[in-house]
Amino acid sequence: MKSIMKIVIVGAGPVGCYTAQLLKKMGYQPIVLEEHLTLGKPVECAGIISSKLLDLMRPFVSEEAVINKINGFNINSAWVESFSINIPGIAVMVNREKFDANLGAGLEIYLGQRVSSIKRENGFYLLETVKGRKFEADILIGADGVNSMVRKYLLEKYAQQKGHKNQNIKLDYYFGLQYQIRLTNSEQVMTNTNTMTNISAMANTNANTNDIIQVYFNGTIPFFIWIAPENHQKLRVGVIAEEGKKVLTDFLREKGIEGKIEEVVTGKIPVGFIPTYGKQIALVGDAACQIKPLTGGGLFYGLQSARLLADCIAEGHLEQYDNNWKKMFGQEIKFGIKARKIYESLDEQKRGELFQLFKKNAHFIEQMVDYDHHSLLFREAFRRPQLLMDAGKLFRFYLEDLVKEFFA
Repeated sequence: MKSIMKIVIVGAGPVGCYTAQLLKKMGYQPIVLEEHLTLGKPVECAGIISSKLLDLMRPFVSEEAVINKINGFNINSAWVESFSINIPGIAVMVNREKFDANLGAGLEIYLGQRVSSIKRENGFYLLETVKGRKFEADILIGADGVNSMVRKYLLEKYAQQKGHKNQNIKLDYYFGLQYQIRLTNSEQVMTNTNTMTNISAMANTNANTNDIIQVYFNGTIPFFIWIAPENHQKLRVGVIAEEGKKVLTDFLREKGIEGKIEEVVTGKIPVGFIPTYGKQIALVGDAACQIKPLTGGGLFYGLQSARLLADCIAEGHLEQYDNNWKKMFGQEIKFGIKARKIYESLDEQKRGELFQLFKKNAHFIEQMVDYDHHSLLFREAFRRPQLLMDAGKLFRFYLEDLVKEFFA
């Protein structure tokens, strides 16, 4: 029965291919439709994932896809002196082209097949691509990213259902831009004093931060700027902001970072909480808004949800998928949405007080922070009287809502 069930996955990014690999391992024969002509291109994310997530992916991802190990973060802001969060092995940087190619190995993938129409007839989904190819599916999975065609179809059907005609499903969109830069001077590196210097000037010091991500916050952007080192010669410098090109141009000039831009990565980030299941149809990954609202990262929630989705299909209960992944990550996402709105509403003084609080409690953050579960840090903070008191002074107008979100 498994071999004859037709499962079509739209989107051959990491989440779509991982879903297909899991289903293939279970005995199904899924096919994957991808609008682009090459797996892993164009790259649409920073390529930084947690080490825990990499461990989950190891059956499908080779060590060659990993290009650097990250051991912490240096937090820079306009309001307090820089401080470090040191967590050995917290994350890795991957070559997304190799990462995606690994995940797609052995799958039945049709490249250059952008879906142009979706219909449901006689219990099947009928898909047609812009090239005129037609596919039939018992189960349709949308892993087609931020501009998901499958999501558009599912939400239109959802809105037509009785009781949902007035449902207002709101998505917020943010825009990311990242440059891969080969430094003009390959001996030049970013130090923990937040400046560029030569390696020769750093002999016998611990100032080299080629395993540290530099993160910069200011009052003009909703997220942050990052400098992530691939090695001594290459940096990934990115931002999530409306005018990302201008922000990065000014930032590179200010920091004295000179080099050749070898790759430009752009991406739109959907933040929201939406229905992800319909009649024999499901969304996963960015298409499902399985995004960390505080950082814009999506691979962890998407890949974990892919496992839940595959299990639901194997158990014959696809209708349980939406509830299952939201039970695992829904509260985390709703907390992140609320925390993001609070952060964006803070004035300069309040942001300064917030980063003073972070700096004061840097050691606690090192002990408790989880790269993929942001609310864990805040949950633990609420169990510490002094931290609760300090946070209460800063968030007295928001504290009740945050507590409700944590412990709902």
